[in-house]
Amino acid sequence: MTHSKTQRLPPIKPPRLMPGDLIGIIAPAGPVDESELQPDLELLRSSGLRIHVAPHVYDRHDYLAGDDEARLSDLHAMFQDRDIKAIFCARGGYGTLRLLDEIDYDLIREHPKIIVGYSDITALLMAINKKTGLVTFHGPMVRGLSALHDNIRAILFRLISSNQ
Repeated sequence: MTHSKTQRLPPIKPPRLMPGDLIGIIAPAGPVDESELQPDLELLRSSGLRIHVAPHVYDRHDYLAGDDEARLSDLHAMFQDRDIKAIFCARGGYGTLRLLDEIDYDLIREHPKIIVGYSDITALLMAINKKTGLVTFHGPMVRGLSALHDNIRAILFRLISSNQ
């Protein structure tokens, strides 16, 4: 029996964040309310980052954060926008799997940047890594970031930020 080997792409390390960088917030899975994200967005701003919330983050389509097309559009727009230096997912939930076959992986490979999340977002992170080689970050969502222990947030920011 012959086993075919999957060709591994060389890893692409995204540039680290610098103070004042713009980060994009997307919701590729479950819905989130604006009021529940505000403390977490303020925390990110207070850490020296600028925030751009994607147009469909607060959309609702049944149990999803907007329909598949809107969520995919936000993901692609964040990778296309050269001003966006990192992408943070608002929350997990369900729905990310529905996007995987429609993602423009060439776009992501051409515009590598930090992307952070977990839960249902893990499927997105793994697909991006496998199809592009981009190093992704299994880490805290925006929702609940302010409730985390200071040490956990410090580790995340140390990992994705420049030492300069």
